[in-house]
Order: sequence, then structure tokens, then C-alpha cells
Amino acid sequence: MLSKINKLLFTAESWFAAASLFLLLLLSIFQILLRNILDFGYPEIDIINRNLLVLCGMAGAVLATSNRSHIKTDALNSLLSPTLKNKLKLPLAIFASCVCLLLAYYSVIFVLDEWTYIPINERWTLPFTLIYPVSFTLMACHFLLNEMIDKPPADIALDSDNKQPGHV
Repeated sequence: MLSKINKLLFTAESWFAAASLFLLLLLSIFQILLRNILDFGYPEIDIINRNLLVLCGMAGAVLATSNRSHIKTDALNSLLSPTLKNKLKLPLAIFASCVCLLLAYYSVIFVLDEWTYIPINERWTLPFTLIYPVSFTLMACHFLLNEMIDKPPADIALDSDNKQPGHV
């Protein structure tokens, strides 16, 4: 059940990221052609492109988290034994999930502040800011889903079953 949810989320996120990137490229090429051929351009397209760039970046971060290919800053990883790494995976995933949920909470406050203080003529850009709380919430979900779905690494399973010498 959880793996189906994870796969469904991954598919939806992939389509969203691809559509955002495609729209970004399409609008950029359109704007370039307008400026070079007609000496004219739409300023709104530049604003949309800036926001689409943020959408692509946040969608990429969510996809990287779901694939476990996000940036890891674990300097002690090479010093830890495989069994200790396996024991620390869940607490570290819970910690990362809590950090992402905290960022999601503060990004909701940011979105609400934007709605309050943005000039009326720029309110059409506000739906783009929803990517922050949505992305951080999805990252938190992926950190937890990856740990709940994940089986122990093969080398850990071999060590406990076969008691091979030379492994801790």
C-alpha cells in the first residue's frame, strides 16, 4: 500500500516537474522570438519564467528526495559500520522529516504574509508561492515513506543470516 502511494506520488511529481520545465522552455523560446523578431516582449512572461524556475527547482528537490539522491552532508558515513548505519536510518529520516515540516510551516506563514502585503496588481503571482509549503511537505513524506518501505541493505541481511567473517 505504501509503495503504491510512493509510486503514485513519484509519477505525479515527475509529470509536474516535466510540465513545468516544458512550459519554462516554451515561454522562454516564445519571449526570445518575440524580442528578436518583433522587438517586443511581454514583461509578465519574465515573471512567470522566474516562478517556473523555482517550481522546477523545488520539484527537482522533491524528486531527488523520493529517489534518495538528495544532497547528503553525512561526514561520518564512511566511518560507521553498516549495522550502525542501518540503526541510524530511521531516526535521521524522522529528523529530516521534522525539519522539512518545520520549513513547510514557516513557508505557509511566508505565503500568508505575501498575500497580505503584496500589491494588488501582483496578486496573480501568488499561486506560484504555494510550491514552497507543498514541496517541503512532500519531502517530509518521502523521507518517512522511504524508510517505511525500505528493506535492510543486502550486506546487512547477509551478515545477520550467514555470520560471514570479516563483517561487523
